[in-house]
Amino acid sequence: MITDAPNLDPINVFLEDLAPCKGKITVSCWDKSWHAYWGGMWGAHTIAQFFCRLDEHYIIGYFQPMLSSMRFSNEAMMALAKKSVIARRRMSKGYWEFGERLDEEEARDLFDQIDDLREIESISEANHRGALLTELFGEEWWHLVDDKAVEPNPDWHYLCRVIAAVHQALRQKQQQVTA
Repeated sequence: MITDAPNLDPINVFLEDLAPCKGKITVSCWDKSWHAYWGGMWGAHTIAQFFCRLDEHYIIGYFQPMLSSMRFSNEAMMALAKKSVIARRRMSKGYWEFGERLDEEEARDLFDQIDDLREIESISEANHRGALLTELFGEEWWHLVDDKAVEPNPDWHYLCRVIAAVHQALRQKQQQVTA
């Protein structure tokens, strides 16, 4: 049990060395648990030694494979939409990456419609506003929104902090054993 990790609840770590080069780990903190099994650990490491040699990105791939370091942000999408309208209004002539130049009335109308995007909480919900997003960002708007309408994912960073605390505790334990 790890109780001294800054700004984290107590962390329980269960290590199981099942056979040479085979082991599993279960980590829990508050109401979340993560589990991983390795059936082919390199070297003659215990699961604790092996786990300490892995970086958090690799571990998260085992603990929570669908978790990403970035997530959709409605705030970022709305800022991007406003930037698009302003850029299209300001350009002198021709075609910008998101569409043709807008006159004053078109820009005002499109800018006012951006408020309709306020309730979108995920990229899949954005499909309900596909016509507006197409007008703002072009035919394949989802590529731009998926790349640029994002913010750091607090769940990813939380799990990184938990993994760092486990790494530190396991290393300290290994140093105590070898001392």
